Amino acid sequence: MMNDIVLIDKKKTPSEEKNIDKSDEIKLRIYGCQLLQEAGIILKLKAVTIVTSQVLFHRFYFKKSFTDFDVNIIAPSALYLSCKLEEDFCRIYKIINTFHFLCKYEHIKSKHLYFDIKNLNMEHFRINIESEEYKNMKVDIYTYELLILKEIGFLVHKINQHPHSFLLPYIYSLFNNLNTIDKDLTKKLAQMSWGFLNDSMRTTLCCEYQPRCIAVASIFLAAYKLNIPLMKNTNWFKLFDVDYEDIKKICIRILELYKIGRCHYIDVVVKKK
Repeated sequence: MMNDIVLIDKKKTPSEEKNIDKSDEIKLRIYGCQLLQEAGIILKLKAVTIVTSQVLFHRFYFKKSFTDFDVNIIAPSALYLSCKLEEDFCRIYKIINTFHFLCKYEHIKSKHLYFDIKNLNMEHFRINIESEEYKNMKVDIYTYELLILKEIGFLVHKINQHPHSFLLPYIYSLFNNLNTIDKDLTKKLAQMSWGFLNDSMRTTLCCEYQPRCIAVASIFLAAYKLNIPLMKNTNWFKLFDVDYEDIKKICIRILELYKIGRCHYIDVVVKKK
């Protein structure tokens, strides 16, 4: 079932219509979501704030092209808007300073999917608030947060319906009364499923499937990794009104993400004359 906010009913995305290669669009989406996750960690924002910003980011680029709107400014704009929507206060200066650091010093990041950013000393990388760069970015964020709202049709009441909220209740429903699965293994299942959900936000799955479908697929994938049997013939997935074929498709998409690995900025913006 398609998401009821952003319907992917086109054969081509706006970026593809502007002759952006599909693989480059995928990498730019991953790169943008990496920035959002890493900035959120540095800024100590709530997990839901980070996820909401990633949803906003993906949905925006189903309306607009990467050639027209630079990922390095749409990402902080999405995070700033998400902070407001999730009531997770963060000063705009901190957001600008963090993205300034992440973009300017991208070369220090490893080529792995994650890198250690929790203990970075931001004092060495502060942006000058009197600089034109800071002033321009501040104006851009104020401008583009409104544009993002416009492009999603101001339907903010459904933006924060994430698969994460379904995960623990679903795991409890499946395994609470099973003596064959111990509590430690169930805890590992929950942690691994949560990790798959976080990683899935780097893809456009949040714009293609209902949140419950992605939650169930992450549980299935984690169970498979932990050798916990969830057999198709038991129809366990029907308990959550999810189709087995959708589960398989979502799992494949998540696993494909690990083959791509960490992505870096690609400059595809067409400069206006």
